[in-house]
Amino acid sequence: MNSVADALVYAVAYINCQEIEDEESLDDSEDANEAAMSHIMAYLLHATPEEEEALAAAAKRALIEEQSLSYPQQEMIDFFKSWMEYVLGGDWDGNERAWDDA
Repeated sequence: MNSVADALVYAVAYINCQEIEDEESLDDSEDANEAAMSHIMAYLLHATPEEEEALAAAAKRALIEEQSLSYPQQEMIDFFKSWMEYVLGGDWDGNERAWDDA
């Protein structure tokens, strides 16, 4: 399960943080990225709690790996810090579960 979670974390981060220099392909690439993200998000809404925990662990591993690089990308670091919250929303605070005490 870790390999799948790691791959998914990197794929979402790449799509989200991708910089496109070719102005002519910008619209097509943005549309493709948006479609890919929509499909990924739709599938993740059905993740089990165990799968969610695997994804959170993968995001934490990705953050550590990015921070250890000789030339880490700040945009990727910032995104990895809040990966689960970005993907699954309100049940997460960064990459930790947010528990409602009410």
